[in-house]
Amino acid sequence: MPLYDQVELLCQAITSQAKAEVDQVLARAREEADRRLTEAEARRQEAVARTQAEVEAQARLDARSRIDRAELEGKRQVSQTKETWLTEVFAQAQARLQAFRDTAGYRDWLPATLLRALQQLEGEDFRVMAHPEEEKWLTPDLLEEVGAARGCHLAWAPDPDLSPGGFVVIRADGRVRIDQTFAGIIARQRETLRAETARQLWGA
Repeated sequence: MPLYDQVELLCQAITSQAKAEVDQVLARAREEADRRLTEAEARRQEAVARTQAEVEAQARLDARSRIDRAELEGKRQVSQTKETWLTEVFAQAQARLQAFRDTAGYRDWLPATLLRALQQLEGEDFRVMAHPEEEKWLTPDLLEEVGAARGCHLAWAPDPDLSPGGFVVIRADGRVRIDQTFAGIIARQRETLRAETARQLWGA
């Protein structure tokens, strides 16, 4: 075979081998590119899913927080409304007690309550303190009558700082006193009255 033909065949062989190698390199490059693209897409989807999960979790937390705040505000408003009702009930009770002062029942209640208070105390001299308005009920005759029944002496002592309704009995030495004013009675029974009023209004 002529030298020219041999060289031509050699060139063809080299070209074919080079082309084959180039094809292999390109194939590997495409495979690597596809692999990297697949990995990048997987990471992107993972990041999207993670972000979506975080957003959803935060949204759930925000929603729960809003619900909790709404529930607390609702409870606060209910409590405030109940307190307003109880305040109104006590105000009406005070008004009714003041109206009670203009009835015959009050004129009977005063000496009976005064005598019971005195029977709890030792001594023979006492002051009966009350708002000045009470003087028209706690008359000298009434004090003398109750004092005679108890076997003691009662002195009238008006006190404008006391609220109208009822009285305070103080032993002469000032060491013992019994508060039977309407305000004092209600103050001592306030929690019991609140609980009973709440039970009647709301069943609890």
